[in-house]
Amino acid sequence: MKRLYLLAAVLLVALLAYGLVKGHAELVRERPLLPLNFDHGLHGKVNCITCHHDYADRSPAAPSGDRTCLFCHKKTPHLALRMERDFHELCRGCHLQKLQALHSAGPVQSCRQCHTPPVLTLPTSNKD
Repeated sequence: MKRLYLLAAVLLVALLAYGLVKGHAELVRERPLLPLNFDHGLHGKVNCITCHHDYADRSPAAPSGDRTCLFCHKKTPHLALRMERDFHELCRGCHLQKLQALHSAGPVQSCRQCHTPPVLTLPTSNKD
């Protein structure tokens, strides 16, 4: 009888784990990304291909011609699960290398330094 309960418990845990993994994968593909405040001007010395690899490996563009990161990395199931980790490794890795070489670098720990919406300024009229 104990073996039956043990088998039932193992099956229940396995089903729960499977459901969590599948649910997490779906959540990652569907959830919006945090806003990213990325200034290309501050990264002018970085070879564009470092991030925009699709031009080097000739990854296909969307039918609309859109070549954003989201097209492949968010819409392709196996890439969507790795997207956040891969981007963080790329950015933080480069920033850490610069810091270790005693150069100024971007953030490596604070989420808010990168994940803030860009500040929009509205045109003001000079009417007095």
